[in-house]
Amino acid sequence: MMGKKFWMVLLVLVFLAGGGFYAWHRHALSVSEENRDVQDLSNMYEAEKETEQAVNQFRKDPGAKKARIIHPLSDTGNHVYLYFDGLPDRAMTEEILKVLDKKEAKAAFFVEGQNAGDSPETMKEISKHRQMIGNYTWLGRPSLEKLDEEKAIRSLLRTQKAVDTLTGKSPSFFRAPRTEYTDTLLEEAGAAGLSYAVLSNVTVRRGELADEEAARKLAAGVKPGSLIAFEINRPLDMRAREPGKSDERPAIDKKPTIRDGDYKEKTERKDHTAEEVERLVSALEEEGFTLLSLDSDVLLSGLK
Repeated sequence: MMGKKFWMVLLVLVFLAGGGFYAWHRHALSVSEENRDVQDLSNMYEAEKETEQAVNQFRKDPGAKKARIIHPLSDTGNHVYLYFDGLPDRAMTEEILKVLDKKEAKAAFFVEGQNAGDSPETMKEISKHRQMIGNYTWLGRPSLEKLDEEKAIRSLLRTQKAVDTLTGKSPSFFRAPRTEYTDTLLEEAGAAGLSYAVLSNVTVRRGELADEEAARKLAAGVKPGSLIAFEINRPLDMRAREPGKSDERPAIDKKPTIRDGDYKEKTERKDHTAEEVERLVSALEEEGFTLLSLDSDVLLSGLK
């Protein structure tokens, strides 16, 4: 009797051990597959061939295509143009899109290429809501005009490729923080397939519009035709040294935003950015302004 009981217990233990190994093996395969997909996705945005071709064309004929600068306009139609510098995380993006839908307002999202690649669902949400997506360089890199031609073109082209891959459309507009749009940079942007560089004459930072009064005060100083930049992500703190391609991959704590995978964790922490956006849009409406898209005929027809 004891012998039979012993063998039954042993059989159960073997079964449990086998099941545990199978579960561990399945998990290991899943993690391996996930990591492989991430690596493959990253490689999709390298754009080395496109960069080589664009750099060669730029060196051959720098002025073949040159991005044009969009300045604030003297607009008697009481139109203004709102855009966000940096891709918000998914939770914030969804809340901002709800505000824009509710207000029937247009805006643009200037996204970092790396963040776009890390957040495909966020990109799809913006595209689904028919809001414009612009190029904010690969990392939202300041002083883009100080990069050599190859690095600047690569930063723009990688972002072009990421956005096109995720949404089916390459941006025509770009911005770069704290950057002077020199003739050379505009020619580099043209070589990367971009048509317009966007300036701003009003900047709003997160936390500035804590109440309606602050929003009304800001809106009261806005002029027709203003280009309003709402700063989502702070520009990178670039070091004095200029490394090679590795400068396109910052330390994790320097990365401007989070991945789609962090969505659940992020939604558990209350963020008030969307509330500030709603205060701003409401205050602008009270001043009689209409928010138009950057690609509207009203704005583009006024270019010199």
